Amino acid sequence: MVDEAAVEEAAVEEAAVDEATVEEAAVEMANHLPAVAGGARHLREALRQGGEAFPAALREADDGLLLSALDEGLPAERATRVVVELVRRAPERGPELADAVCEKVLLARLYLEAPASSGADDRLRVRNALMLYDGLVRPCAERGGAPELLACVVPALWAARGGAGREVVRRIVDSRQPTGFGERAWKELFTCAAEECREREDTAAAAARRGARRWWSGRRRPRRGGDGGRIELQPGQLWVSILLGLISVSLVLIVVLAAR
Repeated sequence: MVDEAAVEEAAVEEAAVDEATVEEAAVEMANHLPAVAGGARHLREALRQGGEAFPAALREADDGLLLSALDEGLPAERATRVVVELVRRAPERGPELADAVCEKVLLARLYLEAPASSGADDRLRVRNALMLYDGLVRPCAERGGAPELLACVVPALWAARGGAGREVVRRIVDSRQPTGFGERAWKELFTCAAEECREREDTAAAAARRGARRWWSGRRRPRRGGDGGRIELQPGQLWVSILLGLISVSLVLIVVLAAR
């Protein structure tokens, strides 16, 4: 026959052991959290400042830290190395994480609009943006991800000032690979380009109308000299006028004399 008291005592002892184990795990996690936070802070500083610690920080930092570093703005050389590391990890990510990284990159417009403090030139920023698109965005788009974001980002890149965004779109299209834009993004891009074309045509038509009005006004306006409209006779015209005057006076005298 089973001793119920012994069973109950064993259950109490087991519960006490489990509780102690949970408490130890909680204490260990609490002690570990400052180290994790400190490690993340150290990696962030190394990514921001560069130096000898940068390569190790680049390998140890997770995707979130790398994206945050790009958000804060990095010098051109370090920004490129961060982009290369993000793309290098692409095969290691599952679909959900890959989509999350793609979404962040699209929200940042491929990190094309680098802060002024980064010192990146347009050519390098375009190259980084193309690496991000080819390595992170295109695979996500081909799986059917981020259609809403692509529909907004693509025309925004095309219309951005400076021409770097337009260069990125052109080179994506010229690559002869599937763009991944999707029907809605293509429609938005076409609408953006058509609106731009219409604005140029309206500006040219308005300029032509202004030119025609100026030409017509010039034709109808009487020309006046700078002396209030006085007519200046040339030497030949002056002698002809004097001769006609003399002839007129002579005729008058002849008529008067004949009447006497």
